[in-house]
Amino acid sequence: MTPGDAVSKLHVTLSGDVFLKSRRTQKGLISRARSNLGHAVVGAGYRGAIQRVGSHRFELSPSSDTLSDTRRAALSVFGISSVDTVRAVPFTNVEDLARRVGAMTADGVSGRTFAVRVKRSGVHDWNSMDLARIIGSILHEDSAGVNLTDPEVEVRVAVLDDKAFLVTDHQRAAGGLPLGTQDKVLCLVSGGFDSVVAAWMMMSRGCPVDFVHFSLNCAQADHALAVARELWTRWGHGTEPSVHLVEFEFVKEALFEHVDARMRQVALKVMMAEAASEIAQDANISALVTGDSLGQVSSQTLPHLVAVSKSVETPLLRPLLGLPKESIIDLARKVGTAELSARAQEVCDLSAGGPVATAASEHAIAETVDRIPEEVLADAVATRKTFALRDWTPGQF
Repeated sequence: MTPGDAVSKLHVTLSGDVFLKSRRTQKGLISRARSNLGHAVVGAGYRGAIQRVGSHRFELSPSSDTLSDTRRAALSVFGISSVDTVRAVPFTNVEDLARRVGAMTADGVSGRTFAVRVKRSGVHDWNSMDLARIIGSILHEDSAGVNLTDPEVEVRVAVLDDKAFLVTDHQRAAGGLPLGTQDKVLCLVSGGFDSVVAAWMMMSRGCPVDFVHFSLNCAQADHALAVARELWTRWGHGTEPSVHLVEFEFVKEALFEHVDARMRQVALKVMMAEAASEIAQDANISALVTGDSLGQVSSQTLPHLVAVSKSVETPLLRPLLGLPKESIIDLARKVGTAELSARAQEVCDLSAGGPVATAASEHAIAETVDRIPEEVLADAVATRKTFALRDWTPGQF
């Protein structure tokens, strides 16, 4: 091995979702994935090329100083299934390749169980199993034996035409569809666990996300926007989300004045959805997203969710609908917003401590909302503040 051969590179593999599409569609998805990958790794300090390797991969050549940060950034790009750290292995034939891989991995396999995993593409007079078998025979003597189901060490080799690579680190990435390949959605963000995870799930299916927050407490508004920006910073590569901040204190006061305590929660939910629908239509956004999970609170029972959906013209998407709270929190940890979301304060409880409706009819809910003067909601929407999430600073509003 020459010194240059020991330099690690990154192989970024596109997700299976990309290759389930027609060839014409694939072209656009791959182009967007590459663009988003560029945004992500440049932000991590990478200044090298992004080269296409075969049909499924991109190759990056970071310095040793930027390798870790570049890999971490690539892992957060939707449309990418895995990121491998690799070392090139020059070879003349299959036996030569097996011998070189054996020499590079012998110390790590010594005294431990192992398995050899080979992925190969191109035209060769040998196949993946041939190479794996020869490498295995070289490593077997000093190892604790082959274990294909649960090995202590996996020796991974990728062969692409006349090039071979030893995979020294393999990590699963974001997967899904490249962000920006589907239409934009508007997410009602509260700052808790649910809404930001719902936004992340839509991002994983290619949808850029704008945000709307209904402010009932200034400190909570800052918190909600901090959570939204954490989501975007970590996962929103290649997008520039807008935020609509709607002052809802006057709506809250109107609910206390005109609505029975039992109906305030579901009425508040309807009015938020109506306001968000108006904003979405103004911004030419075709769908709303919420963090609703069926039965989690009184405004998320099935009758109330149906009533909320029927109260607005804009379709309302609920990607968390069937998930228990524990699963949502687990996803928030994966997203990286759990710690921030855990600090959220409850500011939407308008029940005054008494019982609340859980199965009010659509007619009863509509009649309740009609008690609120129309100008209250209209003024809230008309006076909203709209700005780029990138430009927001805590305490700004």
